[in-house]
Amino acid sequence: MEPEKSPPTPPTGDYVLTNFRYLSVYNELVARIGQRQQTLTLFVAIFTGLVTAIVAMREIFKTNHTTIVWIMIGFPFASIALTLLNYKYETLISILREYLAELEMVKGADAYYPSYNCSPTYMARANRSRYFHDLTCALLILAYNIAALGIYISISGEMNQPNLVVVFGVGIVALACFVAHLCLKYVHYQPGKGKLG
Repeated sequence: MEPEKSPPTPPTGDYVLTNFRYLSVYNELVARIGQRQQTLTLFVAIFTGLVTAIVAMREIFKTNHTTIVWIMIGFPFASIALTLLNYKYETLISILREYLAELEMVKGADAYYPSYNCSPTYMARANRSRYFHDLTCALLILAYNIAALGIYISISGEMNQPNLVVVFGVGIVALACFVAHLCLKYVHYQPGKGKLG
């Protein structure tokens, strides 16, 4: 059995030192969190615009029923896009936090100094707070899609029966995106997993 090798000594000189790596990754983390917030703002504007378009063009839909169907298609596409972007940002945030935790453990520094990314207590509280963002997105998707379906059924009922493909299509996608957002908590970074385990 080979003797256990000691970890290599960190290089000095022109190499990028740990603190510079940490600052670089931390700035990247802050940027990703900001982008996630901006995505929520963007999609609130998109959903609101789609609902407003349906209400504003109510009279046109009475003579041209196909137009409202095309607008309704925008809701599931927007819901899917928001879900995928939130998954992307949550995954990137978790990867960056894992890397920061590894840097905080260099030379056992986490045993001597408070370590935000290595602490299960801090991360549990942070993840609970971040989960409210996921819940907000999930509720917004559900609310806007229900409002859109309600308006669509109301307008369609004045002319003929609503298109069941549109109703079920929008409803199923909205429900799937709602559930996907509730499951984003499983993507959140937790100390002790991956390389840290």
